[in-house]
Amino acid sequence: MRSTFNLYNIAATGMYVNQAGLSVVSNNLSNIMTPGYSRQKLASVERVGSGAGGSPSYGCGTSVAKIGRARDSFLDQTYRQVNGRAVYYNLKYALIEDGQKLLNEYGVKDKSNESDKGLQQTVKNFFNSWDQLSKGVEGARSTIVGNATALVNAFNQINAQLQEMQQDAGNRVKDSVNMLNSCARELIALNREIVRAESGGVENGNLRDQRDALLDTMSSLANISAIEQPNGSVDVRIGGVALVQGDITHNLAVEETDGSFAIKWAELDLAADISSGSIKVNLEESDRRTGSDARYTFAPQGGSTLTDLRQGLNHMLTTIVSKVNSLLQSGKDLYGNTGEALFVKINSDEPLEAGNIKVNPVIANNVNKIAAGVSGAQSDYSVAIKINGLQNEAIFNFDGLPMTGTGFYQALISWGGTLGDTANSKYDTQAMLLMQVSNQRDTVSSVSQDEEMSKMIVYQNAYNASARVLSTIDSLVSDLINKLGR
Repeated sequence: MRSTFNLYNIAATGMYVNQAGLSVVSNNLSNIMTPGYSRQKLASVERVGSGAGGSPSYGCGTSVAKIGRARDSFLDQTYRQVNGRAVYYNLKYALIEDGQKLLNEYGVKDKSNESDKGLQQTVKNFFNSWDQLSKGVEGARSTIVGNATALVNAFNQINAQLQEMQQDAGNRVKDSVNMLNSCARELIALNREIVRAESGGVENGNLRDQRDALLDTMSSLANISAIEQPNGSVDVRIGGVALVQGDITHNLAVEETDGSFAIKWAELDLAADISSGSIKVNLEESDRRTGSDARYTFAPQGGSTLTDLRQGLNHMLTTIVSKVNSLLQSGKDLYGNTGEALFVKINSDEPLEAGNIKVNPVIANNVNKIAAGVSGAQSDYSVAIKINGLQNEAIFNFDGLPMTGTGFYQALISWGGTLGDTANSKYDTQAMLLMQVSNQRDTVSSVSQDEEMSKMIVYQNAYNASARVLSTIDSLVSDLINKLGR
């Protein structure tokens, strides 16, 4: 039969455990609005004492087995995988939209006269000025120079802005890699603190919450996988290579060569396999390399959308430039001299392409040097007629398909729009998955006021019951002592 005095210990342990439960509930409720806080939960276990001969003795009350976070590591890993893909497609869509807006800026109508200022209209105005010249309209030669200047300026400006967007993407690659390396160092510091704080066997929820928030941030940068070790620290890998392992971090480095960026493991001289996150999309869009000669054809490469847009516009401009120059140089100006090229290089050492084209100063200073015909006669407009007719000829090439200027421009706009819609659709899918996983994580980890209030009532009643037991035992022992004393 169990000693009466042992009942004191049973009741006291009940009071202690339920008091600890009330403390956990209180902490959860006080942090209900704290971002990143994981709900804490108490686990109790029956105490086992020592009986006769060292055999276990049960019925000795209860004790706190563990106070830990409510967290699901599988949901955390899933969230980070989906988060990386969602960030990738969101930024991809945003960059494509920005590229499209550059083209659309030239399509906004002027409110003063409702005339279309689009790039397509700029090309049309250029060709129409040759039609005016062929009809002998006064001042048409000056109009040609003005429209030619507007043409190259429009293409050069769009090309320069697309290049600037790519440079910005390259800068973001460098900044993001630096941020990822910094996060890795911060993770090592947190790992050390957690291992030290939990050396006594008690989980440190605050430090672990900080670490999980840091891992979520890292997942938006690149495709990370986090693996918790038996000592409580976390190793992080990217494409199978350790970014963080114990107290060691392997830094990532950015290399720029031939118009592209590459990310390598600095100590290993090995290419890093970045497959999602903001680093991946900025790495793609900062790539300025082209897979084919954009002066003769346009074939999307499928890597950098911004480079493909530049390549398409370059093909459109250089085709117009080469055809017009060729026709002009086959004719004669009003002085009987062989025709001058209307478009020339800005920098003679670079190719004649977008960003390096201007109107020939010789013609700009003397419009009579425009070779409108083959004979040089005032009434000969045979070359001007041919140039005007170029807008209706299939002189452009879109991925192997010959097209007119209007068809090519519309195909380019449609191609970019399709890519944007695809990226946006994939983002919507990933965003929906991310929301579902996030909600599941919240169901496990977030604090529910109703649930905590219910637990508080349970702990309070259990504490009061244990206290009542203790009081009853105290009264019985007191009576026993009084009777024995008599």
